[in-house]
Amino acid sequence: MMLREVAEIVFWLSVFLVFWTYVGYYLLLKLLSVLVVRETERVDITPGVSIVITAYNEQKKISRKLEECLSLDYPKDQLEIIVASDGSTDGTNSIVQSFETMGVQLIAVPERRGKHYAQEQAIGTARHGIIVLTDATTSLRSDSIRKIVRSFADQSIGCVSGMDVVASSTEAPQGEGVYVRYEMSLRSLESRVCSLIGVSGSFFAVRKELCNTWFADMSSDFFVPIVSYMNGKRAILDSEAIGEYELVKNPEREFHRKVRTVVHGLAVLIRLASVMNPFRYGLFSFQMISHKLLRWLVPFLLILMLATNLLLLSSGLIYVLLLFAQASFCIAALAAYLFKFLERNAVFKIPFFFVMVNLSILVAWIRYLTGERYVTWERTDR
Repeated sequence: MMLREVAEIVFWLSVFLVFWTYVGYYLLLKLLSVLVVRETERVDITPGVSIVITAYNEQKKISRKLEECLSLDYPKDQLEIIVASDGSTDGTNSIVQSFETMGVQLIAVPERRGKHYAQEQAIGTARHGIIVLTDATTSLRSDSIRKIVRSFADQSIGCVSGMDVVASSTEAPQGEGVYVRYEMSLRSLESRVCSLIGVSGSFFAVRKELCNTWFADMSSDFFVPIVSYMNGKRAILDSEAIGEYELVKNPEREFHRKVRTVVHGLAVLIRLASVMNPFRYGLFSFQMISHKLLRWLVPFLLILMLATNLLLLSSGLIYVLLLFAQASFCIAALAAYLFKFLERNAVFKIPFFFVMVNLSILVAWIRYLTGERYVTWERTDR
């Protein structure tokens, strides 16, 4: 086979896979959500709930979070509030201790071991069968716990994700708001046709029995729904259980947050790679490959698209036009980076966000392959 023919195959395969990752997979789920719907029985129940709030140096926000949790519309005798402080060195612990007379429990990890280790310590002390995991920077509405637990009336449900909503006071930078809405719509479709492959890291609930398998060095919002499915229980989204948060205003901080998130995700996907076996896990495996694996391969596909496009310039006008389109997209992204006032224009901010996301994924692969794991985390100012 000639070099040109190989280049054509690689180019068009790369184009298809990028299209599939962001558009085709979404459209297929749209179709499946009409043809195949997994109904969930939702009943207004009030089981015992242990809220676990993970925190590291959150003295500015922990009081508001605890006051919010104490005022939730939920029976007080069925609600336990635990703060897992991962080696905080500011006033976080003393502030939490001031709430002890109101029933708040502090689990103070002496040395920083990471968010998920702290979660594990708190879950080990939890009294109730439903665990709600959240953080100090996420605001819960008064009915959020009532909403998120009602799906546990269905015994086939093991994990429930809250709905991420960007605070109305926050202006979405660089297309982030568009991405959040896209991701939530995708999760809603996955929830309808099969099971979520990832839940909201800032607000989700899980049956305590499923926490017996716990990886203290990996992201719980990714491995918990996988473990749930492996144990025969689905993970779903409840769009009425709202967790509201502010976007990161600093693009550099947001970039590094995305790098950490992908490194964590790669660690989970590689350790639990057997979940991508379609002969064992069927549609769930297909979801995992389409939503996670292919998305994390997009940077390499984009590089292949550009390289093969250059090789094919003499093969027809179509390749000249496609190279021009790629170059224009990258120039628009660069312009948004250099001239901040362009960030408000979708023509510039969407390319910028797309490029930033895929660059962060590429950096994450490099960090992961060189041994970086980000077990501990730095709080992100919002």
